[in-house]
Amino acid sequence: MAERAPFLVLTFLLGAALARVSLCALAATQQLVERRQWAGLHKLLLAAAGAGCVLLVLHLWEPSQVLLPGAMRIDRALILGGVLLGAGALINGGCYLGSVLYLGSGNLNFLFTLCGIGIGLRTAQLAWPAWASMAVLSRGVMAQWQAWTGLLICALLVLLALTRRDARRAALWPLLAGGLAGLVYAHHPGWSYGRVIDGLAHGAWRRMDWLAGLSALCLFAGAIISSWLSGRWKMQRPNPLRGARCLGGGVLLGLGAAFVPGGNDSLLLWSIPGLALYGVLAYGTMLLTLTALLTPATLWRQLRSVAR
Repeated sequence: MAERAPFLVLTFLLGAALARVSLCALAATQQLVERRQWAGLHKLLLAAAGAGCVLLVLHLWEPSQVLLPGAMRIDRALILGGVLLGAGALINGGCYLGSVLYLGSGNLNFLFTLCGIGIGLRTAQLAWPAWASMAVLSRGVMAQWQAWTGLLICALLVLLALTRRDARRAALWPLLAGGLAGLVYAHHPGWSYGRVIDGLAHGAWRRMDWLAGLSALCLFAGAIISSWLSGRWKMQRPNPLRGARCLGGGVLLGLGAAFVPGGNDSLLLWSIPGLALYGVLAYGTMLLTLTALLTPATLWRQLRSVAR
């Protein structure tokens, strides 16, 4: 237990950091489409860069101990998964990371999101067993030139953010969240709270990894306590309509995570920092889907405002 306690502390701290910075893909895309602001996407990039710095340094230090995401087949299931993650985030009102932020802030409607994710994962693996899996492969030693190249790019992004005085303070939280995520994934490759929900959805109580289950609880506990300490906690009781949206959005998020595999949390904070091409394509597909879905409504509102 003493050896595994640091991992639980790390996931608690990660949840606390996620409650202080929005790494929600939906919120970032809304900022870009509706207000032409890049701040949200910039935070996502910094979080991935922070995770990459930590993860790649540790991999270069102990390549046989710190595993990186393995190569996944690029096919229609991957693209479909990205589309479903985008559509699910829009309906739900938040992606995987956004759900941690909002639930940690007291919005109990997002408990239905967790239920929906479980339903989506279970449905995908029953209906499309050849496509659906939450198992993310890890690989051993990466070519050193690849790891050093990725580390150099991540380090440059971090340095550029920290040298800009006007944006330095805003960069600290996403970098901290990314760095903590890098430590989490270095300790437990492919970890996510979605994998814990997947185990619960299958009723695999005896075969579940108790460490992963406790770490998921620590993640949400960290988010709740951080929100409370920062004065952001505000209890919102479930609303039937909002709860139904969260449930439906969660189902799509679960389906998308099964097809990729992995939710957009592990894509942003492990697959992309670990230099996995499938992570870039799946996450990019999700962002493009959100952009395509948000743009028509935004244009319609702008036309109506001009007409008035």
